[in-house]
Amino acid sequence: MDPMIWWIIAIGILVVGLIIAGIGVALFIKGMKEPMKKIKGSANNMKERFDKLNLEVSSLTHTTSELSEEIAVKSEKVGVLVDASKGTMNSVIDLNASVRAITDRIVTRSERDPQNVRQVKQITNTADSIIHLPEHLQTLHPEEATEEYDTLHFGKVR
Repeated sequence: MDPMIWWIIAIGILVVGLIIAGIGVALFIKGMKEPMKKIKGSANNMKERFDKLNLEVSSLTHTTSELSEEIAVKSEKVGVLVDASKGTMNSVIDLNASVRAITDRIVTRSERDPQNVRQVKQITNTADSIIHLPEHLQTLHPEEATEEYDTLHFGKVR
């Protein structure tokens, strides 16, 4: 055989191989179109999800900053309230000391003044008679003495 025929057979085999390779590449590309569409759809879906996630993150960040501002305001109000309660407690202690001092002065003055001693005895006797008034009224009206009252009752006072 002539070398020229071998060259033609080799070129023919090469051409047939290139045709087969071209057909294979064409089938490969055609077969890749559907998976590529799915991949592109998945990528778009992931992008939408990522955008929604970013929106939710920004919303949560905004809410968090609002809550932190509100907590700061509330803690400041609580601090003011605590300070006010401390001040109120100090005021009550001072007021108690002032009342105690005034009461001590009044007691000291009233114990030294005979007129005040007579007034205190008179007021004490009046209060004692008011406290024992129901007992005195029951002795005035013995027919009603068998009745028992849960509340203060003066009966028939003339």
